[in-house]
Amino acid sequence: MDVPAPKRVVVLNSSLVEIVFGLGKGETIVGTDVTATYPPEASRIPKVGHPYQPSVEGIISLTPDLVIGAEENLTATSAEQLRGARLPVLIVENSSKEGISGLLRRIEVLARIFNAEEAGERMKQDITRQVAELEKKIALAKKKPRVLFLYAHSPGEAFVYGKETGTHALIELAGGQNAADFTTGTKALTAEGMVQASPDAIIMLHRGLEAVSGVNGALNLPGVAVTPAGKNKKILAVDNSVRWIGPRFPSFAEKLFSEIHAAPSR
Repeated sequence: MDVPAPKRVVVLNSSLVEIVFGLGKGETIVGTDVTATYPPEASRIPKVGHPYQPSVEGIISLTPDLVIGAEENLTATSAEQLRGARLPVLIVENSSKEGISGLLRRIEVLARIFNAEEAGERMKQDITRQVAELEKKIALAKKKPRVLFLYAHSPGEAFVYGKETGTHALIELAGGQNAADFTTGTKALTAEGMVQASPDAIIMLHRGLEAVSGVNGALNLPGVAVTPAGKNKKILAVDNSVRWIGPRFPSFAEKLFSEIHAAPSR
């Protein structure tokens, strides 16, 4: 791409924002989507809307010399509109399909774009080290708990996440088995599906758990109460950004590993 060392970038996807900050280039970001809240400085950057439906006019008004999006959320239509306004657009691969491997390739691409190869290499080595340490712990674990991710907007609307999603990668990285691996992508929650999944633990975003009024509210979602997770009230809150595979993913997986392998409370 013919945009050497961009000075003004709009970055659409919170994991990409974290990578750019990790490369030491956070000062170049002039706009992000609403999900970019980490590191804290990212919260103060102007927002251009939802990651799946960013405001094209809002992006253009920020006069970036490069727009960076991810395959999983920047639509071809939005990209075409931006290019029609003569803005260079870089779309990186969907890391949800290949987990950490995809994340490392994203870092390589962005490090090259920003002429920050050394910082990119350090970030990759740190992630690889964390994953290797976690794998040692998983090798000693005696079981592989069945874990299901529930994405709830409200008590009346929730979805499960199957294969080729960021949370599928998170669960596997944490030494668990995705209890919703009978499907790919997202699927509306049903009581029958929940019984089929029969998870030992359920994970929900902090904001999703708040949307259903906490653990007791989650137990009222279809089928949850009859699962092992529901009976043991093993419903865990995870960071709001875990659906996007970013530099903090190994630390999220480390925390989840400890929680899903912990002995039941008495």
